[in-house]
Amino acid sequence: MSLYDFDSILNPKAQQQKKPSWKVHAYFLDACNCDWGCPCQFNANPTHGNCEGIAGYHIITGNYGTNVKLDGLNMALIASWPGPLHEGRGKASYYIDNRADERQFEALSNIITGRAGGGPFAVYASIIEEIQEPKKASVMFQTKDIRSRVSVSRTSEDKKRRIRGVQSKNIIAEAWLEPIRNPVTGKAHRAIIEIPEGFESSRMDQASMKTLVANDGYLSFRYEGTYGSFSENTWKGP
Repeated sequence: MSLYDFDSILNPKAQQQKKPSWKVHAYFLDACNCDWGCPCQFNANPTHGNCEGIAGYHIITGNYGTNVKLDGLNMALIASWPGPLHEGRGKASYYIDNRADERQFEALSNIITGRAGGGPFAVYASIIEEIQEPKKASVMFQTKDIRSRVSVSRTSEDKKRRIRGVQSKNIIAEAWLEPIRNPVTGKAHRAIIEIPEGFESSRMDQASMKTLVANDGYLSFRYEGTYGSFSENTWKGP
């Protein structure tokens, strides 16, 4: 056993201290099967007893360690819980922008799975028990406030077809926000959730779902008119 390994046993914090620091300034699209507002945001039970959804991230600026830049890259996750999130037993699939080089892929994989420590991702990791290891995919993020959209597909060619409005079997996840509509007037109804100590975001613009679909061979669901939100955040770790 090396001195390095021996030190790690005597000092459990030694390994954590070896983790590179990271920081991202990102747009965050969150969508699930709960009603508008999502009771999970307030530590309440999911609307229908379970929770499944998609989260998309567009990194405006970011770094991992001192020499891995993450600017402009996207990532996404599909997740499902059989009951309240705090009870755990979650499942998740992770997808990393196929424009990322190998160092960027490793960095984003460590961040989104929570292995890098810090941010909301470490919290997710504590309640997710079964995962599909991160995969490269064409991850598209269109930033349009409460009309934003994230789409995950298997090829870059499929991304081009999707932008042109052509349906494709290669789409494995999509979350497309639209405004909440007043049921009487039909006008867009603007709402904001503010949670000063929120681990995901302190301020989230509320939306409805035009499309929420996942079908990656591990997790599968489809919803419309459910909860969605859009926010801009800065996260860091470990």
